[in-house]
Amino acid sequence: MMAQHFYKLFRRLFFNAHLRGVRNIDSTEPVIMVANHAGSFGPVSVITSMPVEMYPWVSHEVTDLKTVAHRIQVEFLEQELHLKPPLSTYFAKVIGRICVALMKDIGAIPVYQQSKQIKTTVMRSLSLLEQGKNILVFAEDSTKKINDVLCEFCTGFIHIAKLYHEKTRKAVQFLPVAVNRKMHGILVGTPIRFDVTRPFPQEKQRLKSELESSVLRLYQTLEITRVRPKKRPA
Repeated sequence: MMAQHFYKLFRRLFFNAHLRGVRNIDSTEPVIMVANHAGSFGPVSVITSMPVEMYPWVSHEVTDLKTVAHRIQVEFLEQELHLKPPLSTYFAKVIGRICVALMKDIGAIPVYQQSKQIKTTVMRSLSLLEQGKNILVFAEDSTKKINDVLCEFCTGFIHIAKLYHEKTRKAVQFLPVAVNRKMHGILVGTPIRFDVTRPFPQEKQRLKSELESSVLRLYQTLEITRVRPKKRPA
């Protein structure tokens, strides 16, 4: 896909990351990958690094030409790259058009938070899981910090597991993924399976807690286990 080639070039130039824990990725059944965001570094690095196909949840604003430029200008060009208007305004318009095309090309799933349209997000995700496809969710709620590196996870995506079980009688697995921008690392953790025997409200809280703890633990592991570059042969 055109998007994958563009993302790989973009990652090589700005967001190159080392992927670990690939053995925890099971290609025999679909999973819901759950990662921390880490700004623009997280989505670009995870999408281009994973050896399996996945469909990421993204804000609906970056899939719409009417809203994408403002989002990119504020959150990427100004907050991360520290560009100022009018330069940030100009580049936002250019990048925005590319971004919308890329989101379509990779099959990104628009997320409509606090809107009735969130139902379309859930139903498309459910359909993809039924087809054996993987979903990628950056679950943090940026308004609720746990500590300096992680925010609390939203729980809307967990409802997909309940619906998936109701339709297929199968229990989907959630795969925790930690992205550490400072260490340029991505670490995949051990899958956590949806427990169909628990009352759903209890299971939702359990999964939220275990996924947060797992991602934080993986993040900290990346902090203390810097990967040494391989020596070139003499």
